[in-house]
Amino acid sequence: MENTKVNIKKISDKTYEILNSPFYVDGKGGQLGDRGTISDANIVEVKENLVILDKNLEDGEYTYFIDEKRREDIRQQHTAQHIFSAETYNNFGLNTVGFRMAEEYTTVDLDQKDISKEVIDKLEELVNNDIKKDIIIEEEIYTNEEAHKIENLRKAIKDKIKGDVRFIKIGDIDICACAGFHVSRTSEIEIFKLIYHENIKGNYTRFYFLAGERAKADYNKKHDIIKKLTNIFSCKDDEILEMLDKSLTEKAKITAELKSLSMKYAELMVKDFENSFIEYKGHKILIYNEDENLANILAKFVNLDKFLLLSGYDKNFSLNSNIYDCKAIILNIAKSFSTIKGGGGKNKGNIKLDKAYSRDELIELIKKGIDEQ
Repeated sequence: MENTKVNIKKISDKTYEILNSPFYVDGKGGQLGDRGTISDANIVEVKENLVILDKNLEDGEYTYFIDEKRREDIRQQHTAQHIFSAETYNNFGLNTVGFRMAEEYTTVDLDQKDISKEVIDKLEELVNNDIKKDIIIEEEIYTNEEAHKIENLRKAIKDKIKGDVRFIKIGDIDICACAGFHVSRTSEIEIFKLIYHENIKGNYTRFYFLAGERAKADYNKKHDIIKKLTNIFSCKDDEILEMLDKSLTEKAKITAELKSLSMKYAELMVKDFENSFIEYKGHKILIYNEDENLANILAKFVNLDKFLLLSGYDKNFSLNSNIYDCKAIILNIAKSFSTIKGGGGKNKGNIKLDKAYSRDELIELIKKGIDEQ
């Protein structure tokens, strides 16, 4: 942890100006910014010569701390990104067109879509081989004129950069202008893992990766999940998918059987159910809110040429009728109760309640919708 003094001046609530700020800015160069403390206030965001704290302080000089563990994580992710981008360029001619480091993962966008599994596996292998080689990371400073004379850079130097240019050199793998944090040797990255990739607009592919402690934490998390699954299914690691497939097949069979039984039961109970209607202002209202499976199919069996049926479970309901205007009733309910949402057509609509209602409360709700017509 770094420990020294800084002068702050309040600009607005919890926002302070710091001239010659020692804190790395959030998002600069795609990298995460610093965190730490000023006095007893936590830093929640860093901008150019500004910090946002979690509490207000008086103007003046304070001791500040920079979270070096966070910086080390940033170094691991950032250097891993340089190596990954270099290997994609050196071996497959793919250019990095986007880079973003987030708290959970880092993304790199490459200028090609539908990249094969073979290429992806090879890229991961190349990066991990570079990590094992323990290559020294060098920082080289060039004048602006000298920097623009360097040939075959995978990433062109931006015109907006003025003055001397800092380059990060990784053996004969890569040299790239960069102002961010980096490890001193590739072995400090420890491990690199691609966790996901997807095609994005512009015919690009976005890769998500973890490096260092993030990758190890991800491994431990997934190991714990696998361990729990082996206990649930009483099987070995490599049998989990087979057991899961078997479980899903059994579930689908049971679901189908339950649906069949629900259909038979609905057919048997519908006459008694129809006799339970409530009549209100010329509307014959049926309410059902007991079994979810039955609620979902009841409209198929009720005579909708005679009744207005409200059926559902918990907070989700449907309103059905061939003779009453369901749309108008639902709109009136939503108009009267701002926390209730709904919509649909004349013969069928859906209602999303704000809480679970009793049967009596549902009756009053429908009456309210009818009253407003």
